[in-house]
Amino acid sequence: MDSPAFEQNTPPRVLLVGAGGIGSHLTDLLCLGLHGHGLDLTLMDGDVVEERNLAHQRFPAWSIGRPKTDVLAQRHASEGHILTAVAENLRSAEQLCGYDLIVVAVDRPEPRRLVHATNVPWIDLRSTGRGMLVLTHLDAPERIASQTPDHAPASCQADGVLEAGFVQVGFALAAAVGAQWVIDHVVHGRSPAKAMMMDAAYGGLSFGPTPEVSA
Repeated sequence: MDSPAFEQNTPPRVLLVGAGGIGSHLTDLLCLGLHGHGLDLTLMDGDVVEERNLAHQRFPAWSIGRPKTDVLAQRHASEGHILTAVAENLRSAEQLCGYDLIVVAVDRPEPRRLVHATNVPWIDLRSTGRGMLVLTHLDAPERIASQTPDHAPASCQADGVLEAGFVQVGFALAAAVGAQWVIDHVVHGRSPAKAMMMDAAYGGLSFGPTPEVSA
């Protein structure tokens, strides 16, 4: 599933779903990491900046109340990249049409499943506390399904952490992995990345056996 845009020597159209803790840092890393290459990045997120976001997301105080996508696109507008802000949440498969690569970095299972069902390369970035989990289109469907159960939305920060005055950085690990995945696709046309889990204190973690599908 190599990017058609890469084969045509034009910048692949990249969609980033989610502009929070992971997505805002990922945007900065991509604009820095692809400074000598074209980047055509669409940012999709319906949230606005809130005061509680400032400690661990890439937004200044003056941006409170503004759409996250608009703030990020404005920040990088003069860097030679194409950044498009879409201030809406992912709710249907039609919103995913026309892209060569998709990054999903949200805290809800429904948008993740929409991305998983596409036929273009994708990466799913998640974090809680100091840990992170990554899935890609190269992983077994059974593993992808088992790691995407129904659950309520949850912050990448553990309960009480921000109130205690500090931040855990699993989101930064996830953003770095996602940025490298996109860079590899843009520069080399592919990435070998597959499922991984990591803890910022203890390093790599192991998955259990891949569930079997009953006949």
